[in-house]
Amino acid sequence: GHLAASVMGLLLVEKLCMELLLPTWAPALEALEATVGRARLVASIAMLFSVVGFWGVGTLFALPALLRVERGKIQINHSLNIGALLRAMPLVVVNFLLGTATLIVALLTSLPEQAFEWRAQPGTGRLARDVVVWILVADVVFFYVHHWLHRNKTMYAMVHKLHHSWSAPVSLVAIYCHPLEHVLANLAPMVAGPLLCGSHVAAVAVYILLGLGQGAAAHSGYSFSGDDGAHDEHHARLTVNFGITGVMDALHGTFRLPTSAVAIAASKQL
Repeated sequence: GHLAASVMGLLLVEKLCMELLLPTWAPALEALEATVGRARLVASIAMLFSVVGFWGVGTLFALPALLRVERGKIQINHSLNIGALLRAMPLVVVNFLLGTATLIVALLTSLPEQAFEWRAQPGTGRLARDVVVWILVADVVFFYVHHWLHRNKTMYAMVHKLHHSWSAPVSLVAIYCHPLEHVLANLAPMVAGPLLCGSHVAAVAVYILLGLGQGAAAHSGYSFSGDDGAHDEHHARLTVNFGITGVMDALHGTFRLPTSAVAIAASKQL
């Protein structure tokens, strides 16, 4: 269910952006590239989309916790510690800058030349293939890296335990983690698919924006997270829900929804 919805939703957004927005902006983007150079242009686009995806969407998803909204809250016995959130911000900023810089280098050095042809918008078939590969590769890579960070006691103690200091997370701590974890578990799964496909850089930018927003939503602590609270349940229990879509967890027997989500699903069946 979540996998199909993710594919269809991402494909729809990508198709709208590639067919309606990119043709309008292509001449301006070509002119900017001729003026400032490809590296500076791609860096600016990556930074803009990353700021909107993480800080923009993340702040919106943090508002319910900041305003102490109880409706839709998954872990009802936990409230946001604003002091802890403020203390987490320096590392979050460091990881945001590290991730964005790494993303820029990866796109500029690993995408093929045709990925930067602004007037050559990818068609529906190409977008569909890319979207499926992006989501599946992200789920597989994230699952196994994340699972390893839990099962390897040294890596958990030295690296991943920091992220789990938030047992009831809020959207803006989605990237509160060791910088090594941020590169291996957050960035690598997101960029592996686009690099494997040689995807158009504009399509990748949209994917990154939505991916950052999805990560913020999954850490929001509220039922609008889009995964029925599966990742929130991971933070609460540590032994379940290591993937993104639930497919890998279903295959490995580690999928579990929070009690509140199970109750809601059961009531809908009555």
